[in-house]
Amino acid sequence: MDDERIIGLYFERDEQAIAETSQKYSSLCGRIAMNILADKSDAEEVLGDTWLRVWKSIPPERPKCLAAYLTVIVRNLSLDKFRRRNAGKRPDTLAAASDEAAELIPDTVSIEEQTERRVVIEAVNRFLGTLPKKKRVLFVRRYFYLDSIEEIAGSLGVSESYVTVTLMRIRKKLRTQLAKEELI
Repeated sequence: MDDERIIGLYFERDEQAIAETSQKYSSLCGRIAMNILADKSDAEEVLGDTWLRVWKSIPPERPKCLAAYLTVIVRNLSLDKFRRRNAGKRPDTLAAASDEAAELIPDTVSIEEQTERRVVIEAVNRFLGTLPKKKRVLFVRRYFYLDSIEEIAGSLGVSESYVTVTLMRIRKKLRTQLAKEELI
């Protein structure tokens, strides 16, 4: 079933919407949850919470891209669960991707800093729009979906060193661009 029809089911408050969403997107959303949580039962719980969150938010929301809408929700719920589960300690699962991304965008907390973060995110999105599709996919899979270097290399049919070097070069170009815009 296409996304527009699934969204229509949500607006009709037809519970079939959840089944259709799960059938179409549980693999993608489950992979994101597992990449973050590395625990099948926690990932399944997050998937259930994701479907509930979508049910409660559509309507009034009408996402332009259902896949993007879902991945943001599942990622945020997974990261929240990860933080609660690992409060006070820093396991290796997210450390590498987190350290790489921290070079570019530091953690922020104040309203002023949150506004600045939005400006930086917009600049990152503009930058990503200039990259060839393969490099953009590499970047998003590593830093949004938190896929491992090995997973990315395997799915794209390239070596792990290619992925590592390409990501390093993209981060360097992005850092240069952010500095040019006086954002870092």
